[in-house]
Amino acid sequence: MPELPELDVLVENLRAQLTGMRVRSVRVVSVAALKTFDPPVDVLAGHTIAGAGRRAKYVWLELDGGSGGLKSEARAQAPEAEAEPSVSPPVGRGSGGQSGLHLVMHLALGGRLTLGPKPASRKVAVLTVELDDGRVLSMTEASTQRRAAVWLVGKLDQVPGLAALGPEPLDPDFTVERLGEILAGGGHTLKGMLTDQRGMSGVGNAWSDEVLHRARMSPFARPERLGEPQVAQLHAALVQVLTEARGSLAEQVGGRIEIPRASERLFAVHGRAGAACFVCGDTIRSVWMGERETSYCPTCQTGGRVLADRRRSKFLR
Repeated sequence: MPELPELDVLVENLRAQLTGMRVRSVRVVSVAALKTFDPPVDVLAGHTIAGAGRRAKYVWLELDGGSGGLKSEARAQAPEAEAEPSVSPPVGRGSGGQSGLHLVMHLALGGRLTLGPKPASRKVAVLTVELDDGRVLSMTEASTQRRAAVWLVGKLDQVPGLAALGPEPLDPDFTVERLGEILAGGGHTLKGMLTDQRGMSGVGNAWSDEVLHRARMSPFARPERLGEPQVAQLHAALVQVLTEARGSLAEQVGGRIEIPRASERLFAVHGRAGAACFVCGDTIRSVWMGERETSYCPTCQTGGRVLADRRRSKFLR
């Protein structure tokens, strides 16, 4: 799933590439992904894109004054009932304005946005937006779970889930003290706390692995038991890892509307089970926590202990 660094870069490039462009037509390929019907998507035709924004894992286009007259198409491919993404108040990236229209997209696990001369294949397309210059912005989803979602709203607070989001680690007011307050609530493992969007938003499976490795902390640590020095250490790791990731991704992508595959990025531990740790040389291990695979280094994070796979055991060995 795209996370804060990827989506920050994506929105910056959307803003640079699309601001001022006029929408010619819109086509909804997966009606099941469309969560709102008033206003209808037809009203987007003729509008001008005024900017782009992001909050946690939600991305939106901001649209201003339309002339109307152009129509959109809404066609379904095997429509079926789908739950909205379980991601949990919009302090927006971009203007986050409450006037005009907002085309809000949640990319879920396998969602992507691409910009090119042709629309994406109907096999993976969720929504396509044709611009006056002939380019097409395509929202796609490769995952079989089909959880991507789209809303067209006048106000961002009309999108379910946005109002329940916690602060982001790169927000100016995300201090060590604020992080301590979040962790003190407990109820999760440390990794679970980092990825619970209601407590702290924008971080998911991949970058939580990287943050915990940088902080030299076990994914199974109890967050409410961390002392002040450990909270400060974790805060520093969050800010450093996400800032560095954003910078390297911006350099890798350039100005393209693109989210690199995980295999195209150099993670320290995530997805590297069996490889050597860049820091200590120990073998990177993985363990399943629910439906998520967690990568970690025993020497750097768990005092040399190898964590038992919780699909088979409740205990550490």
